Amino acid sequence: MNANYNGFDSNDSYSGLNLGQIGVVSSFGTGKNSGLSNLSIAYTFNRTNNYVRNSVIDGISDNGSMADFWALQAGGYRTGELDGSSWMAYEAYLIDTLSGYLDEYASIFSYYGDGEPTYGQQVKRTIDNAGYSNEHTVALGANLNDKIYLGLGFGITNISYSGHYVHREIDEAERVFDFVNFTYTDHFDALGSGWNFKVGAIVRPVESLRLGISFTTPTIYTVDEVFYNSLTAKLDNDTPNNPGDDANPQINQDDLSYRYRITTPFHINAGIAYQVGNFGLISADYEFINYASARLSNGADGYNFQAENDDLKAEMGNVGNLRLGAELRLGGIYLRGGYSYFGSPFQEGTLNEDSDSNGFSTGIGYRQNKFFVDMSMVWMNSYEAYMMYPDDMRSTPLYSTDPVHLNTKDKYLALTVGLKF
Repeated sequence: MNANYNGFDSNDSYSGLNLGQIGVVSSFGTGKNSGLSNLSIAYTFNRTNNYVRNSVIDGISDNGSMADFWALQAGGYRTGELDGSSWMAYEAYLIDTLSGYLDEYASIFSYYGDGEPTYGQQVKRTIDNAGYSNEHTVALGANLNDKIYLGLGFGITNISYSGHYVHREIDEAERVFDFVNFTYTDHFDALGSGWNFKVGAIVRPVESLRLGISFTTPTIYTVDEVFYNSLTAKLDNDTPNNPGDDANPQINQDDLSYRYRITTPFHINAGIAYQVGNFGLISADYEFINYASARLSNGADGYNFQAENDDLKAEMGNVGNLRLGAELRLGGIYLRGGYSYFGSPFQEGTLNEDSDSNGFSTGIGYRQNKFFVDMSMVWMNSYEAYMMYPDDMRSTPLYSTDPVHLNTKDKYLALTVGLKF
């Protein structure tokens, strides 16, 4: 992952190994020559998502600080009413009330509103996210006259996610009055389980052509989350050469837990595959997802997430994902190539409207009557405009914040082995 912040580039990487899929399927003949000729039952385990993300953002800020965001976040609350990160920033002397006000704040970068903001500090954020989502599926299939194939599946899903970042700002050039540095750590762990249904059909109007369609219901997750954060700061009271009067506040927030529900969007898939004689195959699949239909609900304290769901509707939109593939058969050897396009889930006019991604793949397989092995390689390129803190400050003339440009290059190597009995 390459991160570009205000013209400063940083790079980070990660590699890992996991079990992506395992499954078993059994088929039973009905003894009929027409109508329902076969039934099948299957179990599959799939690693559906990998949430690992490692990135380092490192550069010089010339127009804002996370402390400014905390000052705006505190607006409207008196000091005794503050909570969360704005309370921590107040306790660490990074924000304070404006002169003559009880519930309006400014950061140390403007000396609490007594002067024009001064920046030029180094900003470094290290992101270390981890986790995955899995799905266990039990499916039933039916074969009607070798022309129509029907399927129904029930999925039990699991999600494990750890979101972690450390945000550090350092004034080595001693531009900011009293300020030396601060370090803010934000961490949460989320564990959840859910369920969904799938239904689909494949139609073979002629021997060489297959047409398919399927529908996956929204997955309903119940998520338990544990969250904590901490903030440390160093202030020199404008006497850099006299450490005796330095202030080093350290603020820790006790672990907080919360339970809520997530409903993911539904999926509709359509596909076509054409067999070219006995030596080739070409295919295309299209997937439609309405990300604006995602919902948060059932907060443990009765919270209904109305504001968050309104934001989802305003930011997210419909997506079409396309996958194209081709296969060449040379006896028992199979050569494959593919292309995929994943559209941006964000609406036009939003910050990440151009965050689509493209992928290319190649593979080779070997098949016999009772055994097969396949190997594939996938290259994915994607882009994201990442905000280190919410961009509410854009409406405030004194402050602004610029997005970090994240360019990710993923490589996936997969090995599949199958046995038939």
